[in-house]
Amino acid sequence: MNIKYALIILFLSLVSCASDQEQQETEQLITKDEFKTFKIDTEAKPVSIFELIEEVEIMRFEETEESLLSYIYQVYSTEDEIIFPSGNDGSIYSYSKKGEFIRKFSHVGNGPGEYEFIWSFWVDGDRIFVSDINRRRLLSYDLEGNHLTSWKLPFSAKSFFTYDKGFVADLDYTAYQDSLHFNVLFLDENMEVKQMANPYLSPLILYVGSNVNSFQPYGKDLIYHGFKRDSVFLIEDNRTRPLLKFDFGEEWLWTEETIKNNPRTTGLIRETDLVWWVDSYIGEKWIYLSYKTSMKDVFKVLIDRNSGVQKAVKVNKNAATKYTMTPIKWEEDRLMVSLQSPDVQEFMTDLGESKVKFREGTTLDEIESSENPVLMWVKFKELK
Repeated sequence: MNIKYALIILFLSLVSCASDQEQQETEQLITKDEFKTFKIDTEAKPVSIFELIEEVEIMRFEETEESLLSYIYQVYSTEDEIIFPSGNDGSIYSYSKKGEFIRKFSHVGNGPGEYEFIWSFWVDGDRIFVSDINRRRLLSYDLEGNHLTSWKLPFSAKSFFTYDKGFVADLDYTAYQDSLHFNVLFLDENMEVKQMANPYLSPLILYVGSNVNSFQPYGKDLIYHGFKRDSVFLIEDNRTRPLLKFDFGEEWLWTEETIKNNPRTTGLIRETDLVWWVDSYIGEKWIYLSYKTSMKDVFKVLIDRNSGVQKAVKVNKNAATKYTMTPIKWEEDRLMVSLQSPDVQEFMTDLGESKVKFREGTTLDEIESSENPVLMWVKFKELK
């Protein structure tokens, strides 16, 4: 009997511990996703990124006659493949997780199943999606590049993403049906509008575009952040809610008053030298922020979401030149970036070769004999 009671007590104890752990994980998730404001100090003295890096892992991309890559700015992964567009020629490439070339396809053209230019790009399961803003068209392909479906769009949208058996769209200050001022549309599988979100008062006309998708996967949900906004929204349950705000104070250009009084705003960027462009790469622990104050100056900030500690970052080779390091997304606690292959050896030297690992199938000799960029996973130290 004593053994029986002991087993029952042990079982109840284990159940209780598991329940407590689940509750703690839920509480941590809720705390992490509570609304936060980060005040950005635009006057902060930047520190070298090499002072902040704990280690990196590098993967080369095999170079063949079919796979001569340009810059890489978006990457999605399936179980076996890494898929991305490269440059502006409209090609989409597939590689193995060891950097071996598998295939590429391009459907640039004027016919059915073709696109003029890749604006939004993403992979969902076994489908690749491309949106063509100029022709108001969204297209899907299988992983081999075969055309599956096309949707003709009754509105203009900067970005799309699959969501809740349909889609979500970023209209980027373009009125829906000429008079409805909402930036986010929730759509069903037939592109019929189910719901609208993120209203605005005045249109922001800016003839500058970005082919970085406004939507980022975030766990089971999505993050929404357009480059002309200082706020980030979490999309859950077919609605948006504020998640983060980057407070630039009086250095932020796009106030409601400014937009209302200056409907055509490109000249303001040159005249004011205020922050007008913000890209954010958001993980569970870290935020990597890029912002612009002119048509060419780009500033970078690394933020610890939990502590709020932030560091202005410089990614310089020397006083005159910078590394061509393009942030892509967070994978767990590591920032995936692309780096041009001629920069790799110098980057390793500046960082310290003991902090560099190569993914299986990658060697420095292969990188240096190729013009293809590499992928790099960057792990940062704790900020102090």
